[in-house]
Amino acid sequence: MSPAPLHSQTRNLVIVRAGDRSLHPAWLEGARARHYDLIVSYFGDDPARYRSPEEHRVDFKGGKWDGIHAVFANDPGLLERYDYFWFPDDDIEADSATVAEMFRLMAQHGLALAQPALTHDSYFSFLLFLQCPSFRLRYANVIEIMVPCLRQDVLRQVLPLFRETRSGFGLDFVWTRLLPDNRWKAAILDAITVRHTRPVGGELHRKLARRGESARAEQTRLMRRFNLRRPKLLVYAGLTRAGAVVGSPWRLASMMWADYFTARHRAVQRNWMTHLFRIVRRHVWYRTDLAQLALSN
Repeated sequence: MSPAPLHSQTRNLVIVRAGDRSLHPAWLEGARARHYDLIVSYFGDDPARYRSPEEHRVDFKGGKWDGIHAVFANDPGLLERYDYFWFPDDDIEADSATVAEMFRLMAQHGLALAQPALTHDSYFSFLLFLQCPSFRLRYANVIEIMVPCLRQDVLRQVLPLFRETRSGFGLDFVWTRLLPDNRWKAAILDAITVRHTRPVGGELHRKLARRGESARAEQTRLMRRFNLRRPKLLVYAGLTRAGAVVGSPWRLASMMWADYFTARHRAVQRNWMTHLFRIVRRHVWYRTDLAQLALSN
């Protein structure tokens, strides 16, 4: 079972599924770290690792999301003790001030889900989640599984699904559509950035393959449960640095194009321009659907 929270005054919790190369110790440096508690769900084999007073270690073998589910199953009171929950991968480079600011922005803008934007030199699955410097935040129909932050009411609904998935594939398409009104509830926070330091995929996907499973198969099962087709990843509005709201798809597409084209020389992946053209095409041709999802029978 997880220990009692370290800082009883905080209403923010970070849970990281960590191996032996986890970067989370840097998130504990600085006074701003007292704005959140940290639980380390450890899947390694070193009995002495991650035992500092600032982190709470629990042990669990398995994937990211079934491991997070186990933390709550062992201590159900966690869900009541906190308002916001961040579930980052362990290869995220960040500092405590950035993590604390993420929680502050969530509350300030009344968000139910969010994620910090990724730096331009991050490894990524979707270019859309890298920082657009023209914006303070962008409202999106998808929050990816790499670094999601969930408000308590959304987590309460989606938590049972964690038990059924190791990879989390498909959760990113579901948790943005669980509220009666899902507009203006999920955003990419361009005002802050974290860096994803390793190529997407990794050991979890190899473990799934050895078991004859795949992240894509997990995604298919989850989406069938909600009778959901894979949506196009879209930003439907943005808040600029100056505080202006941008809602025109053409304007959003052009601003994102300009930001990403300017930053292309920082890319660590060769497919940057392919992703950029895809973003523009999708925002010109498609519109987002945020209707509330219901479980199928």
